[in-house]
Amino acid sequence: MRRRLALQAVAVTSLIVLSFVVPLGILASRQARDRALSVAEREAQSIATAIAVATSFSEPGVTTSTARSVFDAFGRPDDTSIHLADGQIIGIGSPDDPDVAVARGGSAFTAKTNDGAAVLIPILSGGQTAVVRVAVSQAQLSKGVKAAWSVLAGLAIALLGIAVFAADRLGRSVIDPVERLRSAAVALGTGDLATRVEPGGPPEIVEVAHTFNDLAERLGDLLQEEREAAADLSHGLRTPLTALRLQVEGMEGGHIRDGLLDDVSLVENAADRVIFEARTRGSDAPRRTDLAAITQARASFWEPLASDQERSMTTRLDATKLWVSATETDVTTILDTLIENVFAHTDPGTPFAISVTEDGTLTVADGGSGFEATSARRGRSGGGSTGLGLDIVGRIARHNDAHFDIGASSLGGAEVSIAFKLRP
Repeated sequence: MRRRLALQAVAVTSLIVLSFVVPLGILASRQARDRALSVAEREAQSIATAIAVATSFSEPGVTTSTARSVFDAFGRPDDTSIHLADGQIIGIGSPDDPDVAVARGGSAFTAKTNDGAAVLIPILSGGQTAVVRVAVSQAQLSKGVKAAWSVLAGLAIALLGIAVFAADRLGRSVIDPVERLRSAAVALGTGDLATRVEPGGPPEIVEVAHTFNDLAERLGDLLQEEREAAADLSHGLRTPLTALRLQVEGMEGGHIRDGLLDDVSLVENAADRVIFEARTRGSDAPRRTDLAAITQARASFWEPLASDQERSMTTRLDATKLWVSATETDVTTILDTLIENVFAHTDPGTPFAISVTEDGTLTVADGGSGFEATSARRGRSGGGSTGLGLDIVGRIARHNDAHFDIGASSLGGAEVSIAFKLRP
């Protein structure tokens, strides 16, 4: 669009410049011609007057001696010739010049010649007519014209440059705010609800920018209210679910009781997942946290329970400080979910290990029965569980651009590793 505005400015300015520059150039050419002819006319008139005055003190008619004396007095100019009545020529001239023949009729005029122009003035004396002819070359007629056209061309180019610059600046004042609006709209469309646009430009675009910001703010509020409502609803389910679990646990043993407990666990995990995603999605928390510190803190939290179940828990940290690209909430949730899975799906006394390497990889391994990597997916883990815990861990890892991997551990059971991106 800026290019289109610049082209339009060039087109309009070119028309304006041409409408002024061309007439000015023609006027300069005419003035140069008139100036040269005026000089020639004054010169011819001066010589003719001098000859007429000199003749008035001698015999009638312009004599050769009188004409030569005047010609010498004027410095014998190369462009001047005096044509006497008897055909003699003082200076350089042609005896067959048709313009001289016309001038002998008594008319003073300016004639156009092959190499420029000529000014002819007759001298009437004693019934005879002599003619003074002053030639004007083409170079004299066009003297200063090229310089005038050069100045006018430079002025035209300068005006065009100014017009293009002004059009570009004007275009930027309109297009840059529109481009910011476009970029913000694209960002909003991709889910970045925090995007805003700096109002600027013409009043209409400023109003659109304010409206866009209001819309983005309103969308963020609506989605936040929706997430809070989902989280509150899921949280409200936990009380009746707890009561239901207590009632089911109070039932007599059997397949029905075990199936109901599994179903209650499934609903609890689903409610926990909804609460987590509703609370963390769109969070403005900075994606930079100390993986080593959080791992040490969560290991200390779970250590008493591991001791009660006589589990051997090993924690290995290759660095005391390890900043990774993730939020503290996400790292804590991943660790708690993986450790809880160990306690929930392995027998008491089963050992497990937690490790953090310098490349940002978190690993939780256990000595249980393990599972196949291809069988661990949402709703199924191969270990008699719902698989929701691993599904949540995988989703959080992808949300933080981390690599999620599961497999067999050196302890003989399952191993889950999350490779986070390092942050300076």
